Amino acid sequence: MVTIVCNGVQFENIEAVIFDKDGTLANSHQYLWHLAEKRAELIDAIVPGLKSKILATFECGNPAGLMAIGTREDDEIAIASLLNRADARSIVQSAFQQADQQLPRKATLTPLYPEIVELLQSLNSLKLGILSSDIEPNIRDFLEEYQLSAYFQGMIGAQPGISKPNPKLLFLICKVLNVEPEAALVIGDTIADTTLTPRSIGVTWGGNTIAQLIGAGAIAHYPSDIRLSHT
Repeated sequence: MVTIVCNGVQFENIEAVIFDKDGTLANSHQYLWHLAEKRAELIDAIVPGLKSKILATFECGNPAGLMAIGTREDDEIAIASLLNRADARSIVQSAFQQADQQLPRKATLTPLYPEIVELLQSLNSLKLGILSSDIEPNIRDFLEEYQLSAYFQGMIGAQPGISKPNPKLLFLICKVLNVEPEAALVIGDTIADTTLTPRSIGVTWGGNTIAQLIGAGAIAHYPSDIRLSHT
């Protein structure tokens, strides 16, 4: 039986730990800013005068904003609504694809936060998974770039029609890991993570404050705040 302890709060009978990626494992602030700028620039070239509105919608400086926690589908829908034309969605999708092609690989611009490897090593007796709004090819590329693949037994990326904190996503990753949701602990940097389950740790090293991590069972300011104990 394994207990996870975080700043005085104990989570008992844990079999698996499920991590968010961007803002939790990976520092993605710089990449997301560049991506939002490039997307806005490409769309503005087709529909002039929208760049500032697009950037405002993305909320690049907000760790809990659309750019940080939304899926690609969420982003497409939100930006297409600004264009007010029949072909808006196709314009947005094309611009997003061009932006992906013009920027370097995401993994190279999203370095690990300090102490993450040490945290993963300390939890290696448990099943570890990733539940992210990013697409699965990007998750795999990130794990390979930073030599983390061996630590994780499963991942779930962006899914059509649903996004965090939809509890279906928690059930999906738990099914992949072959554990019951009640035996899983979620670690993430936004309310979309901390409201997935009461058994959650909200982290502030991604930029969010304690007040923005509603629903978290505990708060970690550093990865070293999270530790495993055997009882």
